[in-house]
Order: sequence, then structure tokens, then C-alpha cells
Amino acid sequence: MSIRGRNNAARGFTLLEVMIATVIIAMLTFTLFRFVTANLNAMKYTSELQDERAAVQAVVRFLQAQLADLPRGGNGNAALLGNPLKLHDLACDELIWRTHAGPGVLTTAAPGEFRVTMTVQPVESTSRELELGLRREPITAEARTDLGFFERGSGANKYNWVTLIRPFAALEVHYFDPRLNAWLDRWTDQNARPTLVRVKLWKNADDAPVEAVLPVPSAQMQQP
Repeated sequence: MSIRGRNNAARGFTLLEVMIATVIIAMLTFTLFRFVTANLNAMKYTSELQDERAAVQAVVRFLQAQLADLPRGGNGNAALLGNPLKLHDLACDELIWRTHAGPGVLTTAAPGEFRVTMTVQPVESTSRELELGLRREPITAEARTDLGFFERGSGANKYNWVTLIRPFAALEVHYFDPRLNAWLDRWTDQNARPTLVRVKLWKNADDAPVEAVLPVPSAQMQQP
């Protein structure tokens, strides 16, 4: 072989070397792709989680404002009630309060006084997907006549439903009774109010709940 032929052979690449280089480049590209994809998914999950918790925290702030704005009248007006319930083996408690038009009913155009219930219910009657919302029922006959909202239910059970968070998993509410120095899972005393309300909200059943203990200022003004 001539000197020129030997130099050309030394400068060239064999087929095996080209295949090895191609495999290495492919592996590096695949690793980089997986790294970028994992980071994008993590960023998306973090953003969604932050949005979900922000929505739940907004509900807590809304509820805190409603407890601070309960009617400060005398005993017997049942301004705050609560019932423990379950749906699909998860807590879907009812927290019920009285309010006038405005933030408590999420509208300023509704006349009269309302009974508002925060609870969890199916999106549709046959659906297993749940949502957290407000069930708004006018208390006075005048308000019921003038109610211009879409009503769910039928007959005497008609009510207006406002969705707050969908999907949603569970709502648990407890009430602190200073007379017993204990937390109760229901509140049915129409002549008194709890001094504290503890709520736990699960956006997803497998996640840790958002928990808050909220004061009831008007409870301090009750007659002994």
C-alpha cells in the first residue's frame, strides 16, 4: 500500500466507530429529552398545586369573612348551624349560616335574607365527581318570589347552587363549645354559637388537607 493510501485509512472512520458515535449521540439526546420533560412536568405540577391550594385558601378566607359577619342579634335566630355528613365514605359536612345579599350570597342583587350552606355534592345526580359550593335558599317569601337564579332540585327542595371548586374531595367541620370545652362534629343549638370553627378541606382525597381554625366574633357577644 502506498504512503497516500495509508494516510487516507488513518484519517477515516470505520463503520463500527460511526455506529458507536451515533448510539452515544442518541443516548445523550434521549437523556436530555427526559430531563427537560421531567422538569417541565414538575413545573406544571407545582403550578397546578399552587393554584389548587390558592383556591382552597380563598374559600377559607371567604368563610372567615362570613363568620365575622354573622347577624349579631339575640339568641334564637340560628345564625350558624352544622351537620356532619358523608358521601362516598368521605366527609361532606354542611356548614349553614344566615346572611343578606352581598358577599355572603355572592350577589348584591338578591333581596331578603338567605340561608347559605357550604357543602360538597355530586356535579350531577349520577356522577361520582364532587364539587364544593354554596347552596343558597331565600328565607322570606318575598325573596323566594323575586329570586332570579337558576334553581336545582324540585318543589320545596329547590335551591340555588354556586360552585366554588371542582373537582373537590371532602369537607370536614368541627365546632368548639366553650361550655363543654370540647370540639363537636355538629352544631344544632339555635340559642348559642360556637366560639371557634375548625375546617379541613381536601381538594384531592390523597393529599393533605388545608386546615384552619376560625373565630366566631359574635359568639363573644351572646347573652349568658
